[in-house]
Amino acid sequence: MSGKKCLRCCTALKVLNKLPSGNSRKTLADFTDSDSIAAYAQGAMTCLVETGAVSGRNGLLSPKAVTTRAQMAQVLYYLLAK
Repeated sequence: MSGKKCLRCCTALKVLNKLPSGNSRKTLADFTDSDSIAAYAQGAMTCLVETGAVSGRNGLLSPKAVTTRAQMAQVLYYLLAK
């Protein structure tokens, strides 16, 4: 999921006072492309990875890739179901 989308999700959740909680036991360091996350998106990506909302694929987060509707729908479903 792109860093921009993660940032937008986290910003909206902060405004609504609905930041997710939980522990997926994963950190950004678990992903081989974590060094390509833009500085402005680091906090948001950390939040969504550590709570399990974003799980990546094949050891990658792909923070610069285009986010598909399916990926965004999955994240929103996860966040709304909590």
